[in-house]
Amino acid sequence: MSKNQLAKNIVHYRKKRGLSQEKVAEYIGVSRQAVTKWENDISRPSADNLIRLSHLFEVNIDVLLNDKDQEESSIQTEIVMGKMSWFFIGISVLCILIYVIKSVQSNIFDIGILIVMFILCVPIQLFLHIYFSNAINSDSFIGIAGFNDKMEYNIREVKKLLVQIDLHIEIMSTVYIFLLCVINCMNGQMKWLNGFLIVIYLLNFVITVEIINYRMIDKIYREDNDKKRARRSIPIITIYILLLFIGIGMLITVFEIKGIENNTITAIELAGLFILGTIIATIGFFFENSQIKKWNPEDKNYRLNKVSIICLIICMIIYGIICFV
Repeated sequence: MSKNQLAKNIVHYRKKRGLSQEKVAEYIGVSRQAVTKWENDISRPSADNLIRLSHLFEVNIDVLLNDKDQEESSIQTEIVMGKMSWFFIGISVLCILIYVIKSVQSNIFDIGILIVMFILCVPIQLFLHIYFSNAINSDSFIGIAGFNDKMEYNIREVKKLLVQIDLHIEIMSTVYIFLLCVINCMNGQMKWLNGFLIVIYLLNFVITVEIINYRMIDKIYREDNDKKRARRSIPIITIYILLLFIGIGMLITVFEIKGIENNTITAIELAGLFILGTIIATIGFFFENSQIKKWNPEDKNYRLNKVSIICLIICMIIYGIICFV
């Protein structure tokens, strides 16, 4: 191998991981000028620095030292999205078709149930699978919620996280679509379970994704400060999500108990209050999240943003009004 090949490989993997020369130098413990010399083939990294580079770039030392053919052979070990997700998507589509055929034959077809099943299958199952697959294949994660290109990530672990989340979504969505199919093909005897299933699905979706993210924090982030910020944001996200579900639950309960019909003035007023409460909660969430991003973890006395506290109180007052309208 020529000395020039090592220089090319350092440039290639640094850019592939989205790192600047300054970040590489900081991780290795050398000056930026040293990294520049390595990449310009003026000098070579020491054996210890080669080991650190291999850890940083998540490749074997042999890959850094070898030519393109050997590099391509290593790509086979890269994290890729499995085909199992397509199996579950296929089952979901089959369940939807069975529901349509059976419900039409039995004259119990409900367009609302079909829309719910379609949303679970296409925008959630299919779209997210394609979106995550493209992110993994292209090493581009900018569009992923929570991803910050200013932070240093362990890209391999980020890919593992997306694979885990994708498979969980596929299995969970298929199970709920199957249950909706079965329940709504039983001549309406158990249709009261539809709302319950949808709420449980949403809770399961959000909570499980949060748990998976929390467990992967130490592996995903390279910097300790970024790990601490990520942990700090988990309770805030959880509270925000709980607020949304509390609002939805209260709204559904009030509609059912008071027998409020859709498209009435009262229904519109309640929906408007719920939307207003959600908007205020969202404003508080963004204020708090913005403060967390700027927070210096070395300052252990973290204080909640006053605006977010006020928004939380207002949101709960509005939800209380919904109960007494």
